Amino acid sequence: MAGKKFDITKFAATLPEAVPKSGTREQIEYIDEAKLSGDGENFYSMEGIEALAQNIELVGLQQPLRVRPDPDDEGGYIVVSGHRRLTAIRTICKADEPERWRTVPCIVERGELSPAMRELRLIYANSDTRRMSNADLSAQAERVEKLLYQLREEGVEFPGRMRDHVAEVCQIRKSKLARLKVIRKGLSKSEQIAKAWEKGELPEATAYALSHMPTELQDEIAHVYTHRKNYYGHGLTYLGERNVTKIAEALAALDALPCKKYGGNCSDCAQGKREHIISTLIESCYSYAPCGATCCEKCSELATCKQVCPHLLSTQDQLKTDKRAAQKAERERQAEADRPVIGEITELWRRFGVARAAAGKSVAECYNATGVVYGVPDADEVVRLENGEAKYAANTKLPYGYSCYLDDIHRFTRVADLLGVSLDYLLCRSDEPQSVSSLDTEPAALVWHEPDVKPPEGAHIVLIDENGVVDEDVYVSGRLESGLADWEEVVLWTLHPYDPTQPETASEKQLTTLCAVDLAAPEWQAGNPPKEGEYYACFDIGKNACRLATWSGWDWRFAGGATIDAPCLGWWPLPARGPAKEGA
Repeated sequence: MAGKKFDITKFAATLPEAVPKSGTREQIEYIDEAKLSGDGENFYSMEGIEALAQNIELVGLQQPLRVRPDPDDEGGYIVVSGHRRLTAIRTICKADEPERWRTVPCIVERGELSPAMRELRLIYANSDTRRMSNADLSAQAERVEKLLYQLREEGVEFPGRMRDHVAEVCQIRKSKLARLKVIRKGLSKSEQIAKAWEKGELPEATAYALSHMPTELQDEIAHVYTHRKNYYGHGLTYLGERNVTKIAEALAALDALPCKKYGGNCSDCAQGKREHIISTLIESCYSYAPCGATCCEKCSELATCKQVCPHLLSTQDQLKTDKRAAQKAERERQAEADRPVIGEITELWRRFGVARAAAGKSVAECYNATGVVYGVPDADEVVRLENGEAKYAANTKLPYGYSCYLDDIHRFTRVADLLGVSLDYLLCRSDEPQSVSSLDTEPAALVWHEPDVKPPEGAHIVLIDENGVVDEDVYVSGRLESGLADWEEVVLWTLHPYDPTQPETASEKQLTTLCAVDLAAPEWQAGNPPKEGEYYACFDIGKNACRLATWSGWDWRFAGGATIDAPCLGWWPLPARGPAKEGA
């Protein structure tokens, strides 16, 4: 072949598809499969043999094998093209009908070719007749390049770049050939990565990105990817090229980040940063992985990061303490905000229970009336809600439908209040457009006296001092028995109602006092006040049962804002009070 230029087109004319110059057809010979052996130079993948065997068994062998006489075995033949077909036929022979497939249709190639040309012919034939993986293409390109150089040594001329000829023989683009060469040289040879690449489970773009990394890093990425929590057992099939690229960029930034405060490199202080970057960006290439972008001291994740710089551990502990305190404060704030809501929900459930008991209706009957026929809550749980024994929350459901919450009730009441009518009127339950507030009656005004009007001797009084503070005391000989204030500090006073906690004793004493002077005694009002505001109320809490309290609309509270859990025995309104003035 000395002095001859290599022409792949003319070379292709000698391949199976070509018709011999004589115009005669190639003859098919049936050869015993035991006399056939594979070409040791064959490097193509043998994956999918089972599927191929099933296909051959179903429709027969559609294309004969191409073989050549084996120079080392008289009567034997070496397979040129059809290694997978021969393996599939032998699989069928072992399983079923060995006699049917004992002889195999073959086309025998005779003639003298150099070993390099013969192997090149094999490769060219297979490149057009089989669907090859990227790993097969890479191995093919590598072998073709070696064969072409060998042919050059035999005298065949190859004008231009060798890469162009390799791409022509392999019938692939030159750019893809270059990428495959980078992958072949740089991709890790570890079992996990190499196997995934050979089986076609590792995307080409991902393999190309990995091949630019150190082998140890490639193996680490593959290990982390297949051991993450949301791994579903698909190997490296869904390992994204962008994930790998982002990891490489982040690690490069980390290696380039100096420690300005303590010297050295940032990664020297916290070895776990590499693992943090890999595990974070493996999950999503859009995840936030600040390691390498900035110093730990300025990182937004300093309080929670497990890979923090050892020099900042005390700072992190303080941030954690502050965060826990802030979370506790927020929980307390939310609990305080939810308290009136929960109080209203509790009262709504209580009233439902009172009404249900008075009507003698079961839980099931009540829910059936609302149209709830599926998912009726446990009757015992309903009873606990009615009795205030359950655990309430701001989103506790009300017993008026499948998903009835306090906001649903408020939508109706807000409209009714806006229009100044009752819900009964809006819902056509009444023809009288009276609002609930207009039906409520204000308790009779109490008799408040200025300090120039003296109480009876020994009278138990309620007073308002010049600072606007409400208190109770006993009037004795022009002064207050407790000594906590002077009579000159009193702005207004009235007689104290009898103590509901001790009605007989207190009532008798008070009646004796009232007989001595023509004064009207205030009377305790029962139930809940008609509107929000300050009241003088008595609670079942033993000593100091009577005190200034605030009615929020659904619960009683101390002057400081804390909820009063004790039952209210009675209340009465206070006069309107303005800011205290000197000499009032």
